[in-house]
Amino acid sequence: MARFEIATYGFGELAEAYYPDDEYRTAVRLFSRDLRRTRGLWNALQKQGYKAGDRIFTRAQVKVIVKFLGEP
Repeated sequence: MARFEIATYGFGELAEAYYPDDEYRTAVRLFSRDLRRTRGLWNALQKQGYKAGDRIFTRAQVKVIVKFLGEP
């Protein structure tokens, strides 16, 4: 299995990485839920400039996500 690379990702692209066995819409919904429900993650993302509705994650934001959720 290839190692996950910290890079800029689209929201759906990252959602599919975390939920590869689910359909696209389901993956996006589940990933969105994880971002809000994982303690401290939402606030940490906002400190990195993320706003609800953003469709791209910067490298810094991806690092935060991986810190809280682990690698996909």
